[in-house]
Amino acid sequence: MRAMNSYYYDFKLDKNGPHKVSIESYIEKEKLALMIIDMQNYMTRHKYTGKWSSRGSEDYYNRCEKIVMGNLVKLINFFKKNNIKIIYTRIASLDENFSDAPSTAKKNLVDDDNVDIEGRRWTLHFSDEASLIDDRIKPSENDIVVLKTGSGAFCSSEMDLILRANNISRIIFSGGLTDACVASTVRQAWDRGYLCTVAEDACIASCKDDHDAEIRILGKYYAWITDTCNLIDKLNCYQK
Repeated sequence: MRAMNSYYYDFKLDKNGPHKVSIESYIEKEKLALMIIDMQNYMTRHKYTGKWSSRGSEDYYNRCEKIVMGNLVKLINFFKKNNIKIIYTRIASLDENFSDAPSTAKKNLVDDDNVDIEGRRWTLHFSDEASLIDDRIKPSENDIVVLKTGSGAFCSSEMDLILRANNISRIIFSGGLTDACVASTVRQAWDRGYLCTVAEDACIASCKDDHDAEIRILGKYYAWITDTCNLIDKLNCYQK
C-alpha cells in the first residue's frame, strides 16, 4: 500500500497540523483569499428583524457589534495591506420576480416575515438596502463581490470558476451565518479541494449554541479553526 506522501498534493503534509496539513499551507499567500459571507445590512443592522438575524436578539447584535465587525475590519485591513485577495458574497436576486432563485431560497428572500423594526417589509433583491453589504466593511474596487441565490456559494454562483481564475485554492471564511451559509460554503469548498480556514471570532450565528456546535463540526471534518489574532500572527510569521 502506498504511503500518503507518495501521492501528489499541492500542500505540505504535517501529522500535527489540522487534518494532517501544515498551517503554512493553509495560508499560502499566493493562493489565499479572505471570504466574507453575507455580511449585509439585513444581518448586521439592528433595524432589520428577519429570522436570519435572530429577530433582533440583543445577544446576536451585541456579538455582531462588539466582536465580529471589529475582527472583520482587522482582517480586511491586514489583507489589503498585504495585497491578499478579499472576496465578498451577497445572497440576493438579480430578477425583479426572484426567478433566478430556487423555490426554497426564494421563500426566504421574499418572506412576508421580513420586516424592519418599523414594520416595513424588505426583500433581498440586489438593489434593496437590506441586501447591500454593510458600509463599515464595504468592498473596495479591487475586491471581488459574488452574488449568490442560495446558502452555499459554490452551488448557487460561479464561485469555483472565479476562484480558479484567480489561482485561489486556500480560503479563510468569515461572516454569517456560521451554521448556514458559512458552513454550507465550507463544506462545498472542501469537497472541491480547497484548503479551508474558519476565523471563528469573525463569524456569527443566531445563538451561541448553534455557533459553537457548527464550529466543532467544521473543525472535526473540514477546516482549520482559529481566531483573528492567531491567524494574523501566523500570516505575519509565514509570509516573511
